[in-house]
Amino acid sequence: MDKKSLKKKEIAFASIIIIISFVYAINVQPSVFGNSFDWFFRHYFDNGSTSDLKTFSSYDDFIDYLQNNWSGNGGYGWYYLEDWGGPQVNLFSTRSTGKSMSPSSTILDISIDGETVVDYSKTNNQVEGMDEPDIIKTDGTYIYMIANSKVYIINAYPTIDSDLFSEISLNNSIYVNNIFINENKLVIFGSSYREIPYPESNEEDYIECWWPLFTSTIVNIYDVSNRKNPKVIKEIEIDGDYVDSRMINNQIYIITQEYTGLIYRIFEGNETINIPQVTINGVTKKLPANHIHYVDSSDPINIMTNVIAINLDNKEVDQESFLISSSENMYVSKNNIYLAQTSYEFEESLISSGIGYRRSTEKTIIHKISIKNRDISYITQGEVPGRILNQFSMDEHDGYFRIATTIGNVWDSEKKSSNNVYILDHELNRVSEIESIASGEQIYSARFMGEKAYLVTFKKVDPFFTLDLSDPKNPQVLGKLKIPGYSDYLHPFDENHIIGIGKDTVEAMDDLKESRNVDFAWYQGIKIALFDVSDFDNPKELSKVIIGDRGTSSPALYDHKAFLFDREKELLVIPISLCEIADEIKEKNNGYTGNIRGDFTFQGAYVYRLNLDGFEYRGRISHLENQDIIKTGNWGYYGPKEIRRSLYIHNILYTISDSMIKMNSLEDLSELNSLKLV
Repeated sequence: MDKKSLKKKEIAFASIIIIISFVYAINVQPSVFGNSFDWFFRHYFDNGSTSDLKTFSSYDDFIDYLQNNWSGNGGYGWYYLEDWGGPQVNLFSTRSTGKSMSPSSTILDISIDGETVVDYSKTNNQVEGMDEPDIIKTDGTYIYMIANSKVYIINAYPTIDSDLFSEISLNNSIYVNNIFINENKLVIFGSSYREIPYPESNEEDYIECWWPLFTSTIVNIYDVSNRKNPKVIKEIEIDGDYVDSRMINNQIYIITQEYTGLIYRIFEGNETINIPQVTINGVTKKLPANHIHYVDSSDPINIMTNVIAINLDNKEVDQESFLISSSENMYVSKNNIYLAQTSYEFEESLISSGIGYRRSTEKTIIHKISIKNRDISYITQGEVPGRILNQFSMDEHDGYFRIATTIGNVWDSEKKSSNNVYILDHELNRVSEIESIASGEQIYSARFMGEKAYLVTFKKVDPFFTLDLSDPKNPQVLGKLKIPGYSDYLHPFDENHIIGIGKDTVEAMDDLKESRNVDFAWYQGIKIALFDVSDFDNPKELSKVIIGDRGTSSPALYDHKAFLFDREKELLVIPISLCEIADEIKEKNNGYTGNIRGDFTFQGAYVYRLNLDGFEYRGRISHLENQDIIKTGNWGYYGPKEIRRSLYIHNILYTISDSMIKMNSLEDLSELNSLKLV
């Protein structure tokens, strides 16, 4: 292989890694600052937009605005010869600006029909009535699931009739994200990445580039009234990366975002213009200029956020786009969408010295977009100090917006971390705050429930805080409970009891803390606790269970949709990858195994009976055979037989992996049937 070809392959590979990292940083939650790549985007792509948004009257105005605000960051979309003196080649495909087009709307032709079965589990949503997309859905008779890059429709109940009815395969270039089911309509979300061919050159010098990809969000709607023969009704392609979505009754809201560098680019007089567009059933329409909102700002605007509404009743699709900062987390109430993004500001003198990360100023920018009466309109922008953990760090109640943040890092010896709760009014003006909660720690989980809130912070032990927010102008921390471990996710049991799932911890030995000059604890097995908050000033740990040793993990720690709980059925189910330490190792270390990782011994679903008397272990279900565990070794199993979700229909518990669905009796967990997918 010649030098030129080798260099091309090396640069293309490195560019793909960068793009993958970028997509991960934008879409994976929680987004935690801590590396130079993350810093690069936040430092250079942040902007200072305000709530005074306007709309464009024409595409000419839109392009003029982008020209005036173009910052040219990163040379995105261009390649240069090594000496930077050769020709510049545009990598983007050019679309017509369509300046003669007049604004228009797009119509979807959708009808709704079907029946609903009530005794089945639903997606574990943050807000009642706001359905969140997931990889698994059920309507009480059928299971719809994403696995092996396909969407399967399974006749699930009764178990004697269980059968794979159909498979839906999308284009190979489309990555399937998640789904909704709305009676006889199945909505599939996917992401498409269109590669741009690497340009050929006769030059001997190798090529350097910032490798571009056009990304778009795919929304396919199927009529599944005949589950054995689903028929696509609409195929929708929207510019931008898929961020998240919600379904409220028959209305679906989708958030995508794209960099303005993919819309407009100029270098030494060469222009590329890509007017945002929507394609429905192969027919492409430009986004009307008066549906693009902006703010007069002296700062570069590098992100366009698209809010798309699909109405399954009146068959309409609406899109409004906003030139605002990127979105890392989303909270949706009945009437509003809140988009949050953390911004970091650095002292220039510290960036070059390599310690700028430690002394940055963190703030979370919040954009409020109204969806009241199904009308998309930008309301305002607000900001609070610190960064948020995930969507559960935000909440709306009685017209007030509440948000929990962390400032700083627990490892920073110069400036201790702190945690805060801020309350904002309907215009996102700060009304009140509680600051400096658990100095030196950081938030691991948060949950707002009406006039109450709960926080878990952690460094070495688990302070579980109870907060009274009944007076928005005077919020108070009322109670605190310190116990070993921490909770990554908090879930309401009832109004006086909270379930927490996280990790148990063991304090590090004194000599190790001294050598590292850090006071810390070792993560251990999975811990599930039931907290009693009936005496709000004095919360108690009513009951707990520890699963496994160090190395044990669960998707429920970072994805609340993997957590199945039903209070009436007294049912708690979570997927577990179990690691255990052999007894002889424990004896050899005199019982202290804080820093020793256990060997992998099991992957599957743990089933508990949970009531106010505590946790009762009922059993566990796995899709693995003994041979699978032997082949895996000691570091865990992450293959097609890994159980990712569970659900129930009537008296049947279904556990789901990419390879199969198992059906067990809820009465005694006996296996009733199974259905292999691959």
